[in-house]
Amino acid sequence: MTPKTRFRLRLILLALVLGGAYLALHTYVERFAYNPSPQLNKTPRDVDLPFDNIVVTASDGVHIDGWLVLQHPGEDLSATNSTTPMLLFLHGGEGNMSDRLEKIHLFHDIGLNVFIIDYRGYGKSEGSPNEEGLTEDALAARSYLVDQRGVKPEHLYIYGEGLGAAVGIALATKADAAGLITEGATASVLEKIQQTWPLFPWQYLVRDTFESVGKISEVHVPVLLIHSVDDDRVAFSDSQRLFALAHEPRQLVEIHGSHKDAFVNSFDAYYDAVSRFVHGHYQRSPEQPTEDETTGTSSSTSGGEPASKEPTP
Repeated sequence: MTPKTRFRLRLILLALVLGGAYLALHTYVERFAYNPSPQLNKTPRDVDLPFDNIVVTASDGVHIDGWLVLQHPGEDLSATNSTTPMLLFLHGGEGNMSDRLEKIHLFHDIGLNVFIIDYRGYGKSEGSPNEEGLTEDALAARSYLVDQRGVKPEHLYIYGEGLGAAVGIALATKADAAGLITEGATASVLEKIQQTWPLFPWQYLVRDTFESVGKISEVHVPVLLIHSVDDDRVAFSDSQRLFALAHEPRQLVEIHGSHKDAFVNSFDAYYDAVSRFVHGHYQRSPEQPTEDETTGTSSSTSGGEPASKEPTP
């Protein structure tokens, strides 16, 4: 074997090693943000909620699966006397919408219509997940509600948990709504990856950064941020950072419990915060400021008591 041939083989081997390393890092990044499940284990019918299975089409032709759960099945949402708030539910990065039945039931009990979708690559939806695609999926869902079902933007609330909070923030920068609710929001997925593996030049490798901290100032609707101070995945300080950059009116509500079950652990506070936000029950009393001078957070856990607040399986 000539020296020239050996040199070429070394270059090929180096290229293969570097390519393999890049693919491994890219796969790690993908799994950091996305962990979809294709299997729908249950439907709202399993928790006694009638629903419609809806398929919407994103701008790039990808078909997105969703469930529409109404307070009054068959209701004409475009009717002038239809004032029931609609919640567009953007779930987190793990599993699929069938893992959110308890929370769907909670929002239904609060008095909301709920439309939840599975992003591309999740459940029965087509395609593979990526940041731009997830935003397109949310836009398609919002367009379906407003353009096809006649839901008025002033009755439409965007809700996102975990990764869905980043999708919800991106959606709220592009489309009008009555308000935005986030739960366990990450300020930046890129930052989280950099903190986990600080020695890699992730800024050149990561395509899906989910930089919510750079987008929240572009949101011009009322914002409710809910976050557990005990969150074991996303630091409470992430929502504090987002709160500091959000426009008024804004609220930051502290709850307790792990990332996954805080809404159950702090059920009353969670229920009250969402109910007052969407139904307009939250009122600031003169002697009770909503902004803490030391933490910069606000709470919406005071005020009148909503209706039934028992967790539903």
